[in-house]
Amino acid sequence: MKKLFQNDLSFQQIRQGDFIYADKTEYIYNLLKDEPTNFCFLSRPRRFGKTLLLNTFKELFQGDRELFRGLKIDRSSYKFETHPVLSFDMSYAAIYTKDDLIDSIKFDLATFANDYEVNFTTKNYGLMLQELLKGIHQKLGSRVVILVDEYDAPLTEHIMDDVVSTEIRKVLHDFYKSMKRNIEYIRFAFVTGITRFALTALDSGPNNFVDISLVPKFGGICGFTKTEMRTLFSDRFQDTLDVLKGNGKIPLNTSIDDLKVMIEDYYDGYNWLGEENVLNPYSLLRFFSLNEFGTYWPLSGQPSHLSALVRQNPLAFILPKLDAYPAIQTRKVELSSLEPVPVLFHSGYLTIDKPVTIEEIKNDKVVEKDGYSFKIPNTEVRKDFEYSLFLYAFDPSKRYFGRFSKELPDAVLKSDSQKTAVLLQELLSAIASEQHEPNEKHYHAVIQAAFIAAGLEVLGQTPSSSSGKSDMSVFLEDIRFVVEVKYCKADKKDAYDKDKADKDLEVALDAATDQIRTKDYAAPFRVAGKKTTGVAIAVRGRNEVAVRFFEPWDLSWYFYVLIFKRSNSRSHSRKLYSYCWKT
Repeated sequence: MKKLFQNDLSFQQIRQGDFIYADKTEYIYNLLKDEPTNFCFLSRPRRFGKTLLLNTFKELFQGDRELFRGLKIDRSSYKFETHPVLSFDMSYAAIYTKDDLIDSIKFDLATFANDYEVNFTTKNYGLMLQELLKGIHQKLGSRVVILVDEYDAPLTEHIMDDVVSTEIRKVLHDFYKSMKRNIEYIRFAFVTGITRFALTALDSGPNNFVDISLVPKFGGICGFTKTEMRTLFSDRFQDTLDVLKGNGKIPLNTSIDDLKVMIEDYYDGYNWLGEENVLNPYSLLRFFSLNEFGTYWPLSGQPSHLSALVRQNPLAFILPKLDAYPAIQTRKVELSSLEPVPVLFHSGYLTIDKPVTIEEIKNDKVVEKDGYSFKIPNTEVRKDFEYSLFLYAFDPSKRYFGRFSKELPDAVLKSDSQKTAVLLQELLSAIASEQHEPNEKHYHAVIQAAFIAAGLEVLGQTPSSSSGKSDMSVFLEDIRFVVEVKYCKADKKDAYDKDKADKDLEVALDAATDQIRTKDYAAPFRVAGKKTTGVAIAVRGRNEVAVRFFEPWDLSWYFYVLIFKRSNSRSHSRKLYSYCWKT
């Protein structure tokens, strides 16, 4: 059984210490084989193994073949030639001004110069890099490998400060431009970071870098693929299953195959156009170490630029439009006008669902553009995404939120329709008008996020035993609440017509109630022997709310099963069912 590790370990420590390692050397071989002199760039979210990948490159170019024994590259035609390596990490130094960045770069260059006995005749960091590369090449007769980790850290740290970010951008531009001018001394250069857009913000400096972030054959170069997860942790599934059953976290009849599916639902789902999805490596290692499902990756930190941008317009980040987004906008954007989707994608809160074609009308002609649809990758991210970003939208220090978070759990537990509606209406009234969107998806997301922020355990999009999924399920003590949200617009002419408003809300409540019952959303909890309550929520206009708690199935449910199973017409059976339970 290979050992697990929690802290950052080098490739050498992992290989010599007999730790779990997902063999990524085939990706490395293909990269070096196809582009032997190229400058390459890769973006991935934090804690996805970028640093380990760079460290693997370092060991490979330093020629320590013993570390690669048994790995795929060891069985390839790779020659394991030795090259001097310069490794830069842009995230370690405390950088507050451009001078701090320049000092950090000069310190690294001076350290390398001392190691390779190269003397500088200049204090300009760009010329220092040139003298270092030329000097090493003359001394050793070998071209140099340059590895840069977290290249975008100095920029994103000051993304809201136009003056500082502009100055830092110029320093980085000159640094990478110096690499470009001295390409004859460079064997290979590999740069990593969280964002793709910061690279393009550096203008022409790094324009010779090949971006492999969304090249399908490199989609699994970081993280654990599903195949790797099921192979590398095969001898741990039974022990983990026994622990989870023993502490009551999963049903006693859960099989190993069931556990694998649960793990994938919780931590899988990331995709960068590769054939397989990728699981979050940090969370997966924590899960098997603690034998417990948890939101490990989100709690390990959050990119500073994401926090800063979310505070500007929180609901735009909670409710981004994910169905069709231009591919070029995921990388070529200005730092001063970043949009939610690319920021969330690079930060790891969204992943590519599938490529799409976007049609636009230009000069009376239909123009097609490549694009992507996005989604939240897994349960772990969804839980943190809605809770953390919700706190930016609704200030917990405000009086209305304190009352909401304190009184909502009790109102739901008591099935108090009126109190729950009043609390939701009060909360929705506090949202700025420009952040409202008149559609059901918007209010479903806001209400789900509000429930999570109030401390309730929420599971979104819960599948039923039949077709369809409920909007969400709320776990409170020993009761499972199955929730369906419906929205109806309010025309200006009847906005203050109370009878019309009451009727609209009643119709919407009926529709939500009917959907929960006809699709039997409570089935998974009923089979598990849990007490279940249906919750219909209707929203009209901006903040008119009605709530209904009800038994999600009754005697009429048996009529529905009988009619549905016997009828050739699905719509006919549902009409009969609706008539039965209403009668």
